Amino acid sequence: MPASLRFSGLMLAALSTGPLAAADYPNKPIRWIIDFPPAGVSDILTRTVGQKLTEHLGQAFVYDNRPGANGVIANALVAKAPPDGYTLGFISQPLSLQLTLVPNLGFGLKDFAPVALIAEYPSLLVVQSKTPTDNAKDFVAWARKKSPSVSYASSGAGGAQHLAMELFRKAAAFEALHVPYNGSAAGMLDLMGGRVDAVFVNVPGSLPHIRAGRVKAVALAGRARMRVLPDVPTFAESGYPFDTLAGFAGAAFPAGTPKAIVNRMAAEIARVVKLPDIQERIFNAGGEPRYLGPDEFTKYLSDDVKRWAPLIKEAGTTPQT
Repeated sequence: MPASLRFSGLMLAALSTGPLAAADYPNKPIRWIIDFPPAGVSDILTRTVGQKLTEHLGQAFVYDNRPGANGVIANALVAKAPPDGYTLGFISQPLSLQLTLVPNLGFGLKDFAPVALIAEYPSLLVVQSKTPTDNAKDFVAWARKKSPSVSYASSGAGGAQHLAMELFRKAAAFEALHVPYNGSAAGMLDLMGGRVDAVFVNVPGSLPHIRAGRVKAVALAGRARMRVLPDVPTFAESGYPFDTLAGFAGAAFPAGTPKAIVNRMAAEIARVVKLPDIQERIFNAGGEPRYLGPDEFTKYLSDDVKRWAPLIKEAGTTPQT
């Protein structure tokens, strides 16, 4: 083959992964893999954002719910998908935990091209409605005096609920008995029934019980008080800066996706997250809109893994599937 033709071929190959690759992107529907079942927080947020992205990009999203193994199944599919910009993954906090919990997982952060953080979902410490505590400081004082020690529910050893309480318990120096359940709903039922004393929960799942007076919200692990729970103080207000306990929601392509496509999708997500109606829907679902672009979200994910890994190892926890 003549040198000129070889050079032309190389140039075309390079351009196909550069700016020209994104010039007509997208030109077909995009598959968006979701890590949890339909009608959950992940699913609702994905479809809410996806509807607006369709209006901006001119292409539909095909939503593919792949629940199971606490997000491992969905994340593995994203990590191993062709890096052509037509498979997007919904990325949430279970990814950070599973990267430490699951041996021989088969993928790591290096196998993703993070696109954007979309929202955070602060954790909330709730107790029985009769418990004489109204903030984190009161809770710690009460827990230190209680005999037998305070008991707390979780969805299983090594899950976010377990690790959040362990982090809080160690920082505040009080003893607590861990009572793991098969899922978070059973733990909430036993809290309302008076069989356990406390649990860390997400806001969307606990809001109806708080409003009905069946449980009491003590403190929020967020940067500021929430619009949907304006009377609930943050941990920081009692001297415990646990804003990093928030769950998160974002999007990522497989590693190797052309940077121009990653940036295009990130820019469109940024536009969507700023829309007042989208922000309102996130607020009402117990979340906080927060956009971070590709580089910032990459660091955010790395920091989240580093934060949880030592605690998981110290606790000697095993994966919950």
